[in-house]
Amino acid sequence: MTDGTIRASSPQFGVALITIDRPEKRNALTPDMITALHDAFDRADADPDTRIIILTGAGDTAFCAGHDIKAIEPGDLGHLYEEAHMRVFLRPRDTMKPVIAAINGSAYAGGFCLAIASDIRLATPDATFGVPGARLGIVPIAGQSSRLPHLLPAAIVNEMVMTGEPLSSGRAYDFGFVNDIVASDELIDRALAKASTMAELSPVSLQSYKRIAQTTLFRSVSEADAMEYWLAMVAGQGEDVREGLAAFAERRKPRFKGTGNTPS
Repeated sequence: MTDGTIRASSPQFGVALITIDRPEKRNALTPDMITALHDAFDRADADPDTRIIILTGAGDTAFCAGHDIKAIEPGDLGHLYEEAHMRVFLRPRDTMKPVIAAINGSAYAGGFCLAIASDIRLATPDATFGVPGARLGIVPIAGQSSRLPHLLPAAIVNEMVMTGEPLSSGRAYDFGFVNDIVASDELIDRALAKASTMAELSPVSLQSYKRIAQTTLFRSVSEADAMEYWLAMVAGQGEDVREGLAAFAERRKPRFKGTGNTPS
C-alpha cells in the first residue's frame, strides 16, 4: 500500500490549508490518513487564528476517492462503518468555521461527501462527482443519500446514485452545487483569495450563519428561526458587533477579533 499523508499549513492570515496528499492513489484515504485528517480539522477548530479552512487534494486528477477500497478484504467492511471512518467525511460540516473545498479533480464516494459537507465549492473544468456505491453493493452514506437531495435536483441525484455515472463540474455549476469553475493552475490562488475576503469578516457572524443554514437545510425552518434569533441576540452583546458598528460610523475598515459570544 502506498502511504499518504495529510498536509496542513497556514498560507495567509486566518486561513488553514488542508491537503489530502496521495495523488498516485487518487488521494484515497487509508486508516492512518483518516486519523490525520480528523486531527488536522481538530487543530484548525482549536486555533483562534484560523477563521477559514480550505480543503483540497494533491495533484491535478483527484480531489479524493474516499476510502481506499482496494485495501478492504471482500466481505469485510467493518472498518468502513466505524464511527471515526464515517464521520471524517462530515468534518467540513461539523466544524463551525467556513470550509472552502478546492476540488482539483474527481470527487467520488467519501471524497464527494467531503464536497457535500463543505460550504463553498470551487472546481476545475475536469472535476467530476460520483456516487459509486451501488456498483460495489454499498449503500451510499455520509450524506450521499440523505443530504445530497437538498443540494441538487432530486432527478439528478437519482440518476447519479441509480446509474453510478458521474456528474461533470459544468453540470454541477449549472445546478448550483459548485460556486465557480476555475482553471487548475489558478484553483488554490482563487480559493485563497476567497478565503482572504471571508477572513476579514466577523467570525461570529459567519459561524452563526453556518450553524443556522445547516439547521434550516437539514432539520427544520422553525428550529432555524429560533436559532437565528437566539444567536443574533447573543452576538449582539459581543465585541464583533461593537467593532462593526464603530467602524461603520467612523468610515473605516473593521478589525474583527472573533472573540466572545461565538456559537458553541
